[in-house]
Amino acid sequence: MTQYDNRGQVSLWKPRTNNPKGPAARGTVIAHRDIKEGEELDIALWRNDSDNPNAPLMKGKMSDRLAARQSAPSPNPTPMGNEFDEDIPF
Repeated sequence: MTQYDNRGQVSLWKPRTNNPKGPAARGTVIAHRDIKEGEELDIALWRNDSDNPNAPLMKGKMSDRLAARQSAPSPNPTPMGNEFDEDIPF
């Protein structure tokens, strides 16, 4: 059996009962990393038009906040200044 990497996936199902006080959809989120309390993540959902009655109503992805990704420092910053101005011995 093939294992799928479902990290970062979101799925919503239509409720099985027509309770007017119940939720419009229920679902699951499979975290793609550790999530801290109060942390916001972006989520995007698409309607699933499958004819399968067991298929989720909507599927989507969650990801880190765009602003946080843009302001994060580069993992390999380029050297600045005279850091490599030493005499090279060859």
